[in-house]
Amino acid sequence: MKRSRLSLILLFIVAAMLLSSCGEMLSGTSWPGVSSNGDTLFVAYRNHVYAVRVSDGTMLWRFPADGGPQMFFAMPVLTDNQLLVGDYDSNLYSLDPNTGVERWVFREANGDWIASPLVVNDMILAPNGDHNLYALAMNGSLLWKFPTGNPLWSRPVSDGEFVYQASMDHHLYAIDLRDGSKVWSTDLGGAVIYSPTISEDGVLYVSTLARNLSAIEAATGNILWQRSFEENLWTQPALHEDRLFFGDMAGQIYSVSITDGGDIWTQNVDQPVTGQPTIMDEMVIFPIEEGMLIATSLTGERLWSITVDGKLFTGPVVTGDRLAVGISGGQNFLKLIGSNGSDIWTFVPPN
Repeated sequence: MKRSRLSLILLFIVAAMLLSSCGEMLSGTSWPGVSSNGDTLFVAYRNHVYAVRVSDGTMLWRFPADGGPQMFFAMPVLTDNQLLVGDYDSNLYSLDPNTGVERWVFREANGDWIASPLVVNDMILAPNGDHNLYALAMNGSLLWKFPTGNPLWSRPVSDGEFVYQASMDHHLYAIDLRDGSKVWSTDLGGAVIYSPTISEDGVLYVSTLARNLSAIEAATGNILWQRSFEENLWTQPALHEDRLFFGDMAGQIYSVSITDGGDIWTQNVDQPVTGQPTIMDEMVIFPIEEGMLIATSLTGERLWSITVDGKLFTGPVVTGDRLAVGISGGQNFLKLIGSNGSDIWTFVPPN
């Protein structure tokens, strides 16, 4: 682990927190947010949102067509025949997913849209850098908002009755979907960058910048177990059956038990592991910050690895039997690879 790299990352966090509290964001701190409906990839990166055909990497449209001062970061969300995506200038857009034409814009927030919205029960739940979680109707009208103590950088999760929102104020909140009232809040001991992971049996797993991984009972907010690590966790754990998969900033990857957080297996990959691993076909793909994807079996056997030109701050997105990789800071920002790591195409936007 190179301490200088970790220091730079933590410096970025602090700087971005300070700027986002003023409703601004560093202009160069965007990495691609990628989503897929199987046929089309939707990518938010820098000055555009792109729709790219999965079969051959052809651009179908981009928004805005000619670029502009907007900066995009959060993964676009497709729902109800509309594409939801926020920018660094307090605007949450609804776009036509077939054409990229703007349908409506929500402008009542005062901060950056760092996290993607979540749609539950015909309600848009949108966390903002101005400390608030906004609940919108599908036409963009405000239903309620829930205030927290610091910016919201992580996408919420929901069980259909409550929404669970982690905040940079160290707390995880359970909020009633009907009226936005607080059900409970739990102090996790550190700021949360990535979303919680929720299980079907009602347990939330969340990592913090205080180097903790916690399991929280969704019904009560009680901490079932908490494990401390020696290095920072810039990650959202991936859940598969009875285990969690994630990595730390020292380059250690973990498979741990959901029962108590105990190790099932660990490996050292020498470089910081960032974002959420991707699980596909009994395989786990770990994103390595310095531009590498490492695939292992569920039992830790190394299967393949590839390198890309740029940095990886999140895991690849499954689209059919392939993987879409969002890349920051390289010559190209989107690649499609096979489930064995083979190269299929690299997206090059037209001039």
